[in-house]
Amino acid sequence: MLLGDLQAKDVVNVVDGSKLGRISNLEIDPVNGKILSITVQNNLRFVNLFTGNNNIVIPWNQIVKIGGEVIIVNYNNNY
Repeated sequence: MLLGDLQAKDVVNVVDGSKLGRISNLEIDPVNGKILSITVQNNLRFVNLFTGNNNIVIPWNQIVKIGGEVIIVNYNNNY
């Protein structure tokens, strides 16, 4: 699978069924080449207004399933 394939999929949270956004970046361990986390550009507009940040960093081990259309994650949103 290519990075472009991942970026085209919606990221959905299994905890509440919400659509978090799409992958904008990956963090890769330079020593072993493994993916450490994904950065998702959040769809919520109000996040920009109140926090100034619209990115969510999700550790790779919280990815439940990569499907044909979506990436399902187990993300606990602690506001």
